[in-house]
Amino acid sequence: MLRAALADAASRRFFAAHAQSCLGSGLAYVALPLLAYDRFGSAWAVVAVLLPDLLPAVVLGPLIGALVDRWGWRACAILGDAIRALAFVLLLFGGSLELMIGGAALAGIGTALFSPAALAGLPRLAPGDRRPAAMGLFGALDDLGLTLGPALAALLLFVLPTDGLLALNAFSFAISAVAIASIRGPGSVPAPDHERAPSLIAEARAGIRDLAGRPEVRALIGSSTAAVLCIGMTNVGEVILAREVLNIGGSGLAVLMTAGGIGTVAGSLAARFKGVWEWRRAYQIGLGCMAFDLLACAALPSFYLLVPVFVIGGFGNGFALVHDRLLLSHATPDGMHGRLFALQKACTSGAFAISFLSAGAMIAFGGVQIAFLVAGIGLLGVIAAVSPRLRASWPAPTPTPAPSPA
Repeated sequence: MLRAALADAASRRFFAAHAQSCLGSGLAYVALPLLAYDRFGSAWAVVAVLLPDLLPAVVLGPLIGALVDRWGWRACAILGDAIRALAFVLLLFGGSLELMIGGAALAGIGTALFSPAALAGLPRLAPGDRRPAAMGLFGALDDLGLTLGPALAALLLFVLPTDGLLALNAFSFAISAVAIASIRGPGSVPAPDHERAPSLIAEARAGIRDLAGRPEVRALIGSSTAAVLCIGMTNVGEVILAREVLNIGGSGLAVLMTAGGIGTVAGSLAARFKGVWEWRRAYQIGLGCMAFDLLACAALPSFYLLVPVFVIGGFGNGFALVHDRLLLSHATPDGMHGRLFALQKACTSGAFAISFLSAGAMIAFGGVQIAFLVAGIGLLGVIAAVSPRLRASWPAPTPTPAPSPA
């Protein structure tokens, strides 16, 4: 798989840049909330710097997608990394909460721009049969950064102050921007299009209408958004599960989160199928693994049983995400991939925000295990509702009948 994803110099340069920036993001995952709490001593300050990371993708997603399709993936990926580098410099020196919120919002804009740009560029960097390997490696690096980054942060905090981690993250984004700027090739610039809409708003609206008119795209974005509504509560529920049901403390919670991270990386790297109908089946298998994870968390109050369950759930998460992206990229022309992935990011980011809020309400009302049970049953309902539509869009090939004897 790695050989196919890294078959040429442009791909190797892109993935090397992305790997080190993902590791920097993992450092910031620990440093940003910690620095906000150290400076202002309030849990609301932590919320205030974390929430802006989701909002730009929700509010600006369609416009950002139109920008990617107009300017090209490479220019937008460079701009996204440059914005994130500037944002973390601002966070590094922001002495007030308002400046930190502004820096976090700027970082969210950069992430909202980079993600659809990179996903739109992968089919160009790794065309044909190399596409599954490239999508899988991209997702695996994202997950690996969020798994190894916190562990590396724990070691670096012995020798660096907390804001030193933010400086390393800003530096990693600057390196990524320079590396991507050095990529050259036929897929690095957009093809000229003389029929573009006169404004980004009009182009964004036209893209949404086009995407909404494709039943396979509607089914995929609808199912992935509904799945996030179900699995997003895990981010809140796993903390309560560890503290109140399993009684394992922070170290046990870290083991569960690490198990989930290992599973997610493995699921991302397992994308080896070439047939489109196999991608559809793999996506459904991934959703099924996540549903099993949610139901097991509701029914198995045992730490030792839940460790492999978290690995299975993480595997399903990575497996479903990679094949969801493959199916979406197959269902639309290359010139719409920016708007496509920006729209998907907007829907899933909004679903995460709603899921966080609803998880708190369900846990307060019925307890954490009831919340996991409701989420697991809900995800099974999503699978049952979307499976016929997915099979209709990407049916399995029928066997060729044997020739009649002469």
